[in-house]
Amino acid sequence: MQKWIFTFITKKDFRVKPFRYFLGIMTMIFLTSCSSLIYYPNNKKYFKPEQVSLTAEDIHFKDSLGDNIHAWWFSALPNGLDGAPQKPKGTFAYFHGNAENLSSHFLAMSWLPKIGYNYLILDYPGYGESSGKPTPENTVKAGMAAIQWVHDNKDSSPLWIYGQSLGGAVAMRSALEMKDKVPIKIVIADGTFDSYESVARMKLADSWITWIFQPLAYVLLSDRWAPNDIAQLSPIPLIVMHGELDPVIPYRAGQKVFADAKDPKAFIGVPQGHHGDLFWIEDGKYRKVLLDEAARLTK
Repeated sequence: MQKWIFTFITKKDFRVKPFRYFLGIMTMIFLTSCSSLIYYPNNKKYFKPEQVSLTAEDIHFKDSLGDNIHAWWFSALPNGLDGAPQKPKGTFAYFHGNAENLSSHFLAMSWLPKIGYNYLILDYPGYGESSGKPTPENTVKAGMAAIQWVHDNKDSSPLWIYGQSLGGAVAMRSALEMKDKVPIKIVIADGTFDSYESVARMKLADSWITWIFQPLAYVLLSDRWAPNDIAQLSPIPLIVMHGELDPVIPYRAGQKVFADAKDPKAFIGVPQGHHGDLFWIEDGKYRKVLLDEAARLTK
């Protein structure tokens, strides 16, 4: 998906006992279904900010577990008639999905500096240049450290927190942990879920082959660091976005996040949206939809 975005913006022994064999195959399928929801980090360099006319500041900071977290900071671009710098409209902390690293994911929000917003994108432990290994706890600790770093070093005004896919779950839990420590303007959850256990069960239920294994989702996964108490985010506004055609995280997972949240909140369903493309389809119209909803909830 990030490669598609880049293209878009740069051009405008069956002898074994049968049951044991079957069980082994089913277990492999189950584990594949679950791991696809968790972590696929690498340290490959995908794209350079300069390829889309942006400049990134390399940022490094430590989280409370001692991991060295790498991030990129993008400043709002000058947009005055004379090219002079203008006061940024706000600052986003961007929590990306479960694969690759920030050098591909930064493209998804590369439109923000061009309309006057700063944003920081972080890599979780084990991703890109960040040390350690990703776990539900580690990703949240890194997210908390990123929020605090932005507040202390770049912008002390209320922060926009945006998370996509896995990053939505991490962003929401990080916001819950930080809501009484750092001012937060709004949280945006895009194509995400509020329970690792529930979303794994949903994925298993999608196929008759794995349907029988649904209960194992609650045995092999834990929601200790999931944002399953999202109602506690209030009174910070929450916007939930989800593509109706999302093939990765079921649409109903986003609906559940919204249903469990308290006001103020808004839901943006995108009829032609898939996974990770909501700001790029239909000539980018959902950028304005998002910003308009945020303005309404925070006025």
